[in-house]
Amino acid sequence: MENKTKTTTIDGVTFQVAPFMSVEGLRLKAYLVGTFGPAIAELLGSIDGNKVKGILDMNPSSMSFSSSLEKLLLKLDQDSFIALLKRLFTNVIATWNEDGKPRSISFGNDFDTAMQLVFLGKLFSVYELAIFVLKVNYPDFFDKVVKGIGRRIQQTLTSAKGEMIPPTGSEQSETLES
Repeated sequence: MENKTKTTTIDGVTFQVAPFMSVEGLRLKAYLVGTFGPAIAELLGSIDGNKVKGILDMNPSSMSFSSSLEKLLLKLDQDSFIALLKRLFTNVIATWNEDGKPRSISFGNDFDTAMQLVFLGKLFSVYELAIFVLKVNYPDFFDKVVKGIGRRIQQTLTSAKGEMIPPTGSEQSETLES
């Protein structure tokens, strides 16, 4: 059996992320889908239901986009948000150099201390790590669902003549392979 532990570096800190145990991965997936699924579906429905001439013509106030996004963000109170981060970061080890000495801490052993040491003054990096943890544990979601959502949004972003807005970057190579 191969080791599926992955690493990433964010703001000079290397994070080693091991996958969840299968049962915890399924429990967390059920929690995430139950908590965020309806708001995401509503958000996507609001995008699908509009023929948008271009990205600059998109008016979030003219569709339920704003209310969907608000619902998504309001799903967790502050304690639930921290509890979710604890669950996500259970199998994360952070390594960095401090004063020329290597330091390392496991979020699963001491979450509060790890958060303080690793993210003090750079709290937005928490989200980047959370997304990486989700990619490690649910690669099928990111490989299939997110790409599919991107295609649906791209199809919605049509010109007045009904022509597709040309894809850019990795979307272009992905479109060519399809």
